[in-house]
Parts: sequence; C-alpha cells; structure tokens
Amino acid sequence: MSDATKKRIIRILIRGGVLFLLYVLQTMVFSRLRIFGVAPLILPLAVVGVALFEGPSWGGGFGLAAGMLCDIALGTHVLFTIVLTVLGMGVGLLSAYLLSCGFPSYFLCSGAALAGIACLQLIPLLVFWRQSLPALLWVAILQTMYSILFVVPMYALARRLGRQAR
Repeated sequence: MSDATKKRIIRILIRGGVLFLLYVLQTMVFSRLRIFGVAPLILPLAVVGVALFEGPSWGGGFGLAAGMLCDIALGTHVLFTIVLTVLGMGVGLLSAYLLSCGFPSYFLCSGAALAGIACLQLIPLLVFWRQSLPALLWVAILQTMYSILFVVPMYALARRLGRQAR
C-alpha cells in the first residue's frame, strides 16, 4: 500500500471519528439542551467547514455521510442527505473559485446554510400540516440563532482538520 493511500485512509478515519462525535453531541447532548423548545444543528456547520477548507469532493462526501446521520437523528427521509451533500459540494466549489478560506466566509456560508435548512424544514409543516407561518418562522429563526452560537468552535475544528489535510 502506498503512502498516499495510507494518508487517505487515515484522513477518512479521522473525519469519520469527528463526524461520529458530532452526531453523538447533536443527538444525545444538544437535543436535551433546548432553548424555547429548539435544539441546534451542528452537522451542517461541520459540512460547511470541511467543504470550505478541503474542497468539493471532501465536502460532498462528508455532507453525504452527515446528511444520512442527520436524517436518522431527526426522522426525516432524505432531506438532509440531499441538502448536505449539495451544500458540501457547493461550498467546496465556491471555496475553490470564489471564497477565501477564512472566518468571514465560513460565518456567511454557515448562516445561509442554517437559514436555508430551517426554511426547508418548515415547508412540510406549512403545506401538509397547515401550521401558522409566523410561528414556523419564529422557530426557524430561533433554531438558526441557537445553531450559529456553535460557529466559532466548529470553525476551529474545521480549520484544524483542513490544515492536517495539507
């Protein structure tokens, strides 16, 4: 086995371990630490970080795995699998051609991703369950603001993973 293959396997295992740790934190810890009945989403922040620092292929792969775990945790069918995969590939492409790999880019991409995911989560409740739009928007804003609190630690983690990859 070549050195490049060994490094790639180690890189995959490290990201898998980080993903599993974040999944456990999101499902077992943060699901119990609700503010006004809202739990934060930290897996999309990790996807944005991996995509920003490691590119579209790693971002898309990490987004696919994170999306499947998020669908399992939240009981959705394929919403997060598709959205986080596209998010990882999209942010990775933006980082390769347009964005600088710094905190402002990470913060803006994370905020946009969290707001978009919150809006996608409320569509079925609005259409099929006929919930009121102001109440759903309030919950979406709360979820986005609660999740944005984790931007700084997730940025540090993603930056460290990105530096190890180089």
